[in-house]
Amino acid sequence: MKKTVLFLSLFGVFAFASEAAGHTDIIPRTINFLIFAAILWYLAGNKIINFFKQRRENIAKKFQEIEEKLKESKARKEALKAELENAKVKAREIVENAKKEAELLEGKIKVQTEEEIKILQKQFEEFKKYETQKAKKEVVETFLNETVKDLHITSEDAAKLILKVA
Repeated sequence: MKKTVLFLSLFGVFAFASEAAGHTDIIPRTINFLIFAAILWYLAGNKIINFFKQRRENIAKKFQEIEEKLKESKARKEALKAELENAKVKAREIVENAKKEAELLEGKIKVQTEEEIKILQKQFEEFKKYETQKAKKEVVETFLNETVKDLHITSEDAAKLILKVA
């Protein structure tokens, strides 16, 4: 601050000295300026100094807050990166497990389907045998009914025929 007052006083001296060559009132003007600067310094000097000190402190405080926030955001970013990597690993594991489960389910369904097909084939074969036997019985019965109609056998004769065959 002292340098500023010295600069202003010298500036005033040179400014007034170059005004006119014929005037010699530079000394009173310089004295007036120095008195004005001293009064201004006396009235506002401490306030100006305090203002700039507080401003410097506020700027330093804000700068520290910004640095702390920056450090916190970097730490948070690193934590989120780690969480992201963990999530990616878990996602891969989930996909792998899902594929394995799908393969197991596919195998189980194949086995069940094959067993059901075998059961259905067995049932079909049994049904086919049953229907074949049923059809044979019907054909034989129809044939016998037609044959017996034409023969006119009495029941006693039919009994004798049956006993002879057996």
